[in-house]
Amino acid sequence: MAEARRGLTAEERMQELQRDQAILRRERMLREVAGPRWRRMVRIVPVLFRREGQVVARVLQAEPATVIEALRPDAVFALDTAMRLAHGFGFLAAREVHAYLSSSEPLVRLAEEGLIAPQPLADTTLIRPWPGPPRLLACLVEELPPSREVAGGFRTVTRERLGRELIGTVGARADLFALFEKAEGQALP
Repeated sequence: MAEARRGLTAEERMQELQRDQAILRRERMLREVAGPRWRRMVRIVPVLFRREGQVVARVLQAEPATVIEALRPDAVFALDTAMRLAHGFGFLAAREVHAYLSSSEPLVRLAEEGLIAPQPLADTTLIRPWPGPPRLLACLVEELPPSREVAGGFRTVTRERLGRELIGTVGARADLFALFEKAEGQALP
């Protein structure tokens, strides 16, 4: 005699739905990875923000927008900050400020104005898997990297360098690379 099958509970249906959605996301990612975007992405030579110079971290004591505005004449903005300034959205969850500076004078000035903490923070991890205070991550370099001017008169790294920094920071992430390419309006060579 055939056994009667009972209906699924709401919780079981929700678990199946979530499992199926995860499978679909994975399949979509595999389709993207197998395509031309993946080939473009893996040809990029990454730029490691942390290795370009001396990275100094300071805790923000003001809103990120205020700190960014105060750094406008001195900095070339990088990584997520460059993406947010150029396109209005970023690819990292933390709302931190990433910038290249040619000297430490702007850091002293911002500390005197009360926008950042005067003492350096030991934590210079770019992508933290733990919560922490919002930070300014400044890379002190001898010569500022090539830049472009975006709306508002801010200088950000060039389109090509932003793509290289993205790969250098998060690795080969097709989802974030797709977001970058869509925002920039064209594929990198």
